[in-house]
Amino acid sequence: MALGERQDRRSSFLLVLAVLGIWVFLGTLLGIQAYLNGSDGGTPLLLGTAISVSVRRYLVYAVLTFPGLWLCRRFPFTSQRWAVPLLAHAIGLLAFIVLYAAIRVLTLSAVNWSTLERVPSSVETAKIIMRSSLFEQFWMYWSMMTAILAIQHYRQLRQRERREAELKRQMAEYELQVLKLQLHPHFLFNTLNGIATLMSRDVKAAREMLVRLSELLRIALARSADNEVSLRDELAFVKAYLELEQMRFGERLIVQLEIEPATLDAQVPNMIIQPLVENAIQYGIALIRGGGTIMLETARQDGRLRIRVVNDGPLSADGPHPMKGSGIGLANTRARLGQLYGEDYRLQIVSRSEGGVELHLEIPFHGSAGTAECEA
Repeated sequence: MALGERQDRRSSFLLVLAVLGIWVFLGTLLGIQAYLNGSDGGTPLLLGTAISVSVRRYLVYAVLTFPGLWLCRRFPFTSQRWAVPLLAHAIGLLAFIVLYAAIRVLTLSAVNWSTLERVPSSVETAKIIMRSSLFEQFWMYWSMMTAILAIQHYRQLRQRERREAELKRQMAEYELQVLKLQLHPHFLFNTLNGIATLMSRDVKAAREMLVRLSELLRIALARSADNEVSLRDELAFVKAYLELEQMRFGERLIVQLEIEPATLDAQVPNMIIQPLVENAIQYGIALIRGGGTIMLETARQDGRLRIRVVNDGPLSADGPHPMKGSGIGLANTRARLGQLYGEDYRLQIVSRSEGGVELHLEIPFHGSAGTAECEA
């Protein structure tokens, strides 16, 4: 049996149990009320008898609930469509009254409520039941339909909310994928430009850069479907990228890494650090004739992951600068952080009093499922 069929059968079974349970509960309450009324009125009833009669009477309503469910599904009320459902329910009310009397007669359960004496089964008995309980059936039918329609409306509202939430999630996933796809050509073109520049003075180094670039692209494509990776994996990619840039800049680029071991299992957005380092090189170190130092630092503090990228370049308004968000790398980073964390992140670029620029990135610290279990 398919999973969908099993779930449908389970849902149907639970529905039947719920309907029976509700009506048995209401019948029990009615039986207790009849017992108390009989005691006060001088015609005492046995509690068990009163409950038995009431429950059997309300089980008829339990049976009639299922045609009511079908009718509400078949003819739902909407703001544009109400006349046909109203007519359908008017016919349903007549059928409800007739079926109630017929079931009472067929099951030999028609009872004179004042004497609890059994009434003979006949068409005449059915007519008596319909006449004597007309208002009760009218009130019971519309109470049932109102409850069913209210539940259906609530379920439809919940389903619409779930669909909207799923649509928003899919749209967010799509936007993240688009943002990540932007990074690959941006990173590729910038690196190829560096290789092209190197070709004129060191062909061997340029050839080695092409080999390393192919390895980097393989890693990037293999992880392209992941929204988050461990900081350990992210740093491995960044280190490989920095080695590539050191081949290009030679002694002009010095790299310092200060990585706190406690941060290595933190989950970070995929390819979130590389664009920051790339910006620091492109708009910082590349502008200095004698080159400079790139420092990457990570720390865990107060449940937050703090990442700092420092370079010796100037914080200048001349030309494109990451402070203005003009580069694809930083603009893309801000957009991805907003998608993943909303307002719960910080990305700031400031000048250093001793010279140079530093970028601060702060996001919530959370590890993988395995890490969380170990910490617990």
